[in-house]
Amino acid sequence: MFSSFNDALRKITLFLSFDLNRKNSLVLILVFTIIIILDLTIVKFIAYSGVEVDSNLNIMIFFVFSAAFTVTNVMLVSTVIKMTSRNLQKITSLRLNYFHALIIGTLASSIIIIFLIFFQIILTNEYSIDLLRAETILSHVSSIVFLYILVFFFAQWLVVRRSILMILFIVAFSLVGINLMISLVYLEFTFSSSFATEIEPSSISSFVVNLPVSYYTESLTFVFDALSLSSFLVMWIATAVLLGQYRHKLGMVRYFGLMSIPLVYYIYPMQGYFGDILLPILITVPIASSIIYVLLFSATKQVGAFLFSLAFWTTSKIVLDNQLKGYIFLSAIGTALVFGSVEITPLQYHVYPPFGLITEALTPMGTYLLLVGIFISARRISQSAEVRRQFHQSASSQLDLLNNIGVTQMEKEYEEKVKYIHKRYQSQEIEKSPQLREDEIKQILHEVLEELYNSKSNNKSDTHN
Repeated sequence: MFSSFNDALRKITLFLSFDLNRKNSLVLILVFTIIIILDLTIVKFIAYSGVEVDSNLNIMIFFVFSAAFTVTNVMLVSTVIKMTSRNLQKITSLRLNYFHALIIGTLASSIIIIFLIFFQIILTNEYSIDLLRAETILSHVSSIVFLYILVFFFAQWLVVRRSILMILFIVAFSLVGINLMISLVYLEFTFSSSFATEIEPSSISSFVVNLPVSYYTESLTFVFDALSLSSFLVMWIATAVLLGQYRHKLGMVRYFGLMSIPLVYYIYPMQGYFGDILLPILITVPIASSIIYVLLFSATKQVGAFLFSLAFWTTSKIVLDNQLKGYIFLSAIGTALVFGSVEITPLQYHVYPPFGLITEALTPMGTYLLLVGIFISARRISQSAEVRRQFHQSASSQLDLLNNIGVTQMEKEYEEKVKYIHKRYQSQEIEKSPQLREDEIKQILHEVLEELYNSKSNNKSDTHN
């Protein structure tokens, strides 16, 4: 029975999957980014401008977002399963089948919840706030699970080999995970504070105005913003390190100028915490200035997320191994989704229809793609001597992270094999040859691998000389 289920899943996967390459991966990143920006901007635009859109048009927009979410995510999961199926026998420790099952269950549940809300709106002209709460819990919990599994793997690699890049990624992903916990608590409090269990049609501005505000929610909002800024800054630093090679191509001034644009763009809207310098203009011409402000600064996170994804996406250009390229594309898409979709502003208002819901539902897919992409990249590098040789011969800073985790994963796998062999020798009580202690074996392996790893530094110095 289980084999027949696997056969059916394999056939469905082959039918729905597609070949992931540079072009369609960039298209997916742009499509997801546009959907997120529009999903988050509609509520802000109406609330600031006071210009209400026809309710039927809003419902149609929500349906389009829901359909796009369903099609793209189903095809993405099918593609990932197809890409990783050839590695399932080798990567027994990762148990990718369980991760696939978790994302399939999460995605199926999200699709059901989203379309239940849609059909409730069509049939009864209202929707249940309990469905919003269910989707919030589902998406947040599954995202946190995927994200901290990835943090765990990074921590394992860091124990074997110290790396600034690994530390930066651990800190960035950990802060995002904490932020997801804070946002879950905030949304749960907001939903439980709502007097209505069934959300009926009303002007979006009224939902925004009637949102209950308390010292508790304001405190959580400040913590959420602080964590978002911190994770953004750490990821920005990691991206600047990865793209460091472009300093020589563009020049220091142009490089840091271009890199600083997303940072300034992200930080500027937060100047309200320190005294809003635009307040006189907002008072003088409130409608026009509010509309311009919303249109200009509604994509602060998404612009940064797009930059972060480019650090992975552009890496594929200098990687020759086709399998590894595919996993790098997954990491790029996942990065764009994770850092672009952790946003609670529109969802907290639980407007009619529930704008912000699709953005939230994209977060589990982002964390899943990031986990699978990065970890399988490490396994691929650790198992391919040709890929490692190419990395050692390259002076590109974009390969530093992949090289670190790949070589570290290889060293970890060798240590596990040595432990296994050592235990077998001990169980057989072989006394003909002296046995090395486990720490001695690890030290020898570390020295040999360190010598191979340092060859990259030698190649870099030869290139510069």
